[in-house]
Amino acid sequence: MAKKYSPVLVLHGGAGSRLTSESKRAIYRASLNAILSQVVPRLNRGVSAMECVVHAVRLLENDPLYNAGLGSKIQRDGKIRMSSALMDGSKRRFSGCVNVQGIKNPILLAKALSTKKDRVLACDGAEKFARDLGLEFASNFTPAQRREYRNKKQGKSGTVGALALDTRGRLAAATSTGGRGYEYPYRVSDSPTAAGNFANGICAVSATGTGEEIVEHAVAARICALVEAGHTLAKAVDQVFKGARRDDCEFGMIALDARGNFQACTTTSSLVWAVADGSGFSILDREKKY
Repeated sequence: MAKKYSPVLVLHGGAGSRLTSESKRAIYRASLNAILSQVVPRLNRGVSAMECVVHAVRLLENDPLYNAGLGSKIQRDGKIRMSSALMDGSKRRFSGCVNVQGIKNPILLAKALSTKKDRVLACDGAEKFARDLGLEFASNFTPAQRREYRNKKQGKSGTVGALALDTRGRLAAATSTGGRGYEYPYRVSDSPTAAGNFANGICAVSATGTGEEIVEHAVAARICALVEAGHTLAKAVDQVFKGARRDDCEFGMIALDARGNFQACTTTSSLVWAVADGSGFSILDREKKY
């Protein structure tokens, strides 16, 4: 009889300086707990890690609190361009979309690409593929984004992500971003790369923060490779973040291994995150800071 694993779901809603008051923490806590309450029962029933991380990130994309989907930031030319990635750890299969416009849920496009030979598409090609599939298109602009754009603000936080370990021991990682805000048009973030989103058979990671620095430290792929090489999850994360702190980087991440161990770490002032195991336990405020 196949071993049954105790499922775990970990979410993040970006790293930065947004949790400056208890009232703000309460808003994010309520949002993340609502998402956990919708996804965790599915995970407990045996729904796959892949399906659950897609479901979780789709819900995060639909909430304008976060810098993904509906809450995405506006680039310098007045356009919103989004990127998303999905990785099936059990198959070591990565898929994603880069700089797409008008798609309501970029993570659904990443999911659709996960079964294709060409699994990462960008810009017009990705949008055409989405239209051919019949995926929903919608405006991702909100009044708050337009005010921020008029003020030409660049965000120090961003990206949403989800990791899951399912009852069959499979891991998956999903990440979605709406960019930094007022960046040069068509900038490519870390999210649709293995540095920002990665999973193998024993570890899964989703990163958030300054994309260029996440890529330079190959955060997600390095942590998974270190765990695969025999490090504990905690030691693997510590090794990567010591280098990040030395180089004065600004990013965070969530990580989950096949034993159900998880880490939430950041070099920034806060990380919006939550976790639930089979008993429904969830937290938001105890990330490790470097």
